[in-house]
Amino acid sequence: MEIMSPKALALRPGTDREILAVLEQSKSVWGHGISLEEYVEYHNLIRNHPWSRKNFQHLVLIDDQGEIFSSCKVYHHRVRIGSEFFPLAGIGAVFTPPPYRGLNYASQMLEYLMDEIQDQGFELALLFTDIGPEFYSRFGFRLFFKSDPVYLFEEQGRASPEIQILNHLPAELMEWDQAYDQGRNFVIVKNPEYFQLLSDRMGWHQKFLGYHDQKAAVSFSDQTYLWADLSRWRLTVRRFGTRASDPALALGRLLAGLKAQLGFNSISGWLPAEFEQYPFLRLKESEPRTRSLMMLTALTERADKIYRLTPEEIQFWLADYF
Repeated sequence: MEIMSPKALALRPGTDREILAVLEQSKSVWGHGISLEEYVEYHNLIRNHPWSRKNFQHLVLIDDQGEIFSSCKVYHHRVRIGSEFFPLAGIGAVFTPPPYRGLNYASQMLEYLMDEIQDQGFELALLFTDIGPEFYSRFGFRLFFKSDPVYLFEEQGRASPEIQILNHLPAELMEWDQAYDQGRNFVIVKNPEYFQLLSDRMGWHQKFLGYHDQKAAVSFSDQTYLWADLSRWRLTVRRFGTRASDPALALGRLLAGLKAQLGFNSISGWLPAEFEQYPFLRLKESEPRTRSLMMLTALTERADKIYRLTPEEIQFWLADYF
């Protein structure tokens, strides 16, 4: 795609060399605590994953001399709203090099990107912003504000199953996710390649980002698991799945086993609304989200039904955050 402003610029997938140039500059924003080599390797592993080769692009806004004026990432997802399925474009890592900030290059990039994803047949677009909603609202995005709960776990003598603590997600756990998602109004559709990417990212988070306590706590007898940061002070839940007929009972049993091992005080994360109804979880506080604000826009009339959902119904696990 060619953009005139005031010279001819192109918006296209970056080459290895061009993406390296972006990562060298963006590390100061998103790569705290790791080396440039680790930051680059982490992103290359994601970009070259089998799922990503079909469903991910790192785009650059570039001139014919190879100068990069802005960049972003686009993830191709499919979501279910009620009984209907919609292609969704996830937009992340919007980055403009310091010399070109304040000159509207990111705005131009997003204007053309929104046209392009519509031409490609996407019906929804989603992003998470750390800079507030004002900038992205100009492109049709609406804020779905969320507060993230913090719960205390009340054991009440609850029996616990045998739990395995793993550094990956066994393939059968995807079926547990799908079973748990059946009654939801908003679901990100998962295929085996995407689930494998999530599993691989757990190891990459441990290796490159310092999340050494990030594990999968799995009860094969209850067909239930938690992907969480297993701290002795707080569990940060990234994903939950179960095939149990009583999800509350299965979660309570799993938490009881983890409590016995870790002695944690509280549970947090981007948690679904039904957790608040579970009798063994007591709401301690609700933390207003000031970063990673969720914004969505419908690109077709059919997709306008997204606006009839409440923020609580749009469950987006921390594990799926891009």
